[in-house]
Formats: sequence, C-alpha cells, structure tokens
Amino acid sequence: MLFLISESSINTISSMHVGEFNQRMLEASTQFKRKQGKGTIDVWWLFDDGGLILLIPYILTLRKKWQDCKLRIFTGGKVTRLEEEKLMMASLLSKFRIKFADISIIGDINMKPNKESWKFFEEMIEPYRLHESCKDLTNAEKLKREAPWKITDAELEAFKEKSYRQVHLNELLQEHSRAANLIVLSLPVARKGIVSDHLYMAWLEILSKNLPPVLLVRGNHKNVLTFYS
Repeated sequence: MLFLISESSINTISSMHVGEFNQRMLEASTQFKRKQGKGTIDVWWLFDDGGLILLIPYILTLRKKWQDCKLRIFTGGKVTRLEEEKLMMASLLSKFRIKFADISIIGDINMKPNKESWKFFEEMIEPYRLHESCKDLTNAEKLKREAPWKITDAELEAFKEKSYRQVHLNELLQEHSRAANLIVLSLPVARKGIVSDHLYMAWLEILSKNLPPVLLVRGNHKNVLTFYS
C-alpha cells in the first residue's frame, strides 16, 4: 500500500492504539515471507506494455509460498463485446501457457466515480493545492516558483479525466478484488514536469486505498512473453 501523508492519515494513525498500529505494520512487513493460503492474485491488465504485468504474477505462482493462489485476469473492454473479448483473452493466455482461474472484461472503466469517492479524493489533495486562481497574477506566479510540486488549478482541470479514472478504478478494485491475496495493477504513467509530484502520488494513493497489497507494474513495451503458433 502506498501512502500520501495527509492530515486525515495522521488523524487516523493518532486515533489508533499504538500497539495495534505496530502489530498491523509488523504483519504487513512479513506478509510476503509467509506461505499464502488458497486465494487469488488479481491481475488488472489495463495497458499492453509487453506482458510484464502477466509474467511477474505467473512466476509468483510457481513459488511454494504462492502456489495455492490462482490468477484472475481483469482487463477493460467494450460493453457490446464482453464475451467476444473474453474468449480472445483466454486464447491469448493459452498461447502464452499461462494458467488462469478466471477472466473478467470490465466495460465501465472510464466512467466517472461516485460523488463520495470523488469528494474523498478532493479532500485528500486539498492540503497540497496551490489555489492560484484565487490570487492575483503576481502572487500566483510567486506561489508557483516557491512550490512547483504543488497541484495548480490549471493542472487539476487538465488532468481531471485521468483523476476520475484512478478514483473509479479504486471503486472497481474494491468491488472485485477486495479479498485477493495480491493485486497486480498497471502503473499509471505521467510525464516528468507535466504532472506535479503531489498529484501523481495522489493517484497512486487513491488506487491502492483500502485494498490488499498492490503491486504496480509498467513494462517498457518490449515483449517478455512468447508463444509458438
């Protein structure tokens, strides 16, 4: 789980008994050293990046600690072609000789999140916003120079659709993968200097909120899987 330290996070930790918090941290730190019981590794393959996101969890299932976990594959698709795309994905995985327990084609990945989820995201990033639109031009430019890592109003508007996507993805992950042993998820990419540090970290935080361990993976578009026709 990734954390963007905010006032709400600090309040949560402060309200938690120290011993309980330490115990949870200890359990989290040793999770990958323990043998996993029967369960699933949920792979959310959202971009074709060469197949690394499939290869890593497949290799994990070959290890003794993870051999009782089955792969479940989730990917986006058109609502009108869900069954067809599911068959195509099953055929592709078979060619790669990757065993899987289930395939789910999600047709509503790009929908807007619900109001409660979006409100949580806005409250989370509030301490890191510049709010330059409320200042005169001189003071706005000064704020940008002094805190270039903060989220500007213009940036938030320009990347609103992408922010919507990350928040809604968390809703889908909560719905489908809350009980998974591990979630492997395509890492969102943002160009350096275009997206501020705080907004990018907010995306990662909202993606992994209230979930089992999340492994964020992004390949470099070089194929790491091969098959023989």
